[in-house]
Amino acid sequence: MSEQKSIDSWDGLLINYLKADDLQSEEDIFVCTGLDRDGENLNLLLEFNEVKYVFSMNKVNMRFLKDNDECSIESPRDVIGKKITFKKTVAQNPTTMKEVPTLRISKVEE
Repeated sequence: MSEQKSIDSWDGLLINYLKADDLQSEEDIFVCTGLDRDGENLNLLLEFNEVKYVFSMNKVNMRFLKDNDECSIESPRDVIGKKITFKKTVAQNPTTMKEVPTLRISKVEE
């Protein structure tokens, strides 16, 4: 993450990254509570059932937000406060060439 964290405590160092296994069904809705930008990387700060997650955006999900006319997301900041539906899917890991579970944004709502 981009902000300086203290090394005197574990608080804030153990980040709960959202993974396909975290979804309770094939599609779940999370609320975006904020963003974190680290260079060219964008992370969504999310909440689901009072549990906080960080979702590391890939290019496919960033393009979905930017180019999807139904979302009306003019800038990354516009996604804060929106309900984001994630669906489970599989993608090929470029290193191992094996299919791995992953998440795609399928819908964004007010």
